[in-house]
Amino acid sequence: MLIGFLKTGNDGTVCVLSALSGKEGSIIKPGQYLYINVSRGWIPVELQYSDRENRFYFEHLPNLPVNGRMAMVK
Repeated sequence: MLIGFLKTGNDGTVCVLSALSGKEGSIIKPGQYLYINVSRGWIPVELQYSDRENRFYFEHLPNLPVNGRMAMVK
């Protein structure tokens, strides 16, 4: 299990989950399921990428920002 913050690259095509400890990291690919922290709870989401808008978003939560969001991958 890896808990950390999501960060997108400058070009918007890479999303990395950086561990809270700062020692580990994991590349998160579009279509991958993860859990995000919202109001002191974890909800399952699917990460997607929009070629038209050149940005990552969460399926069914498109207005929620991805960059800087606390997330967990099991």
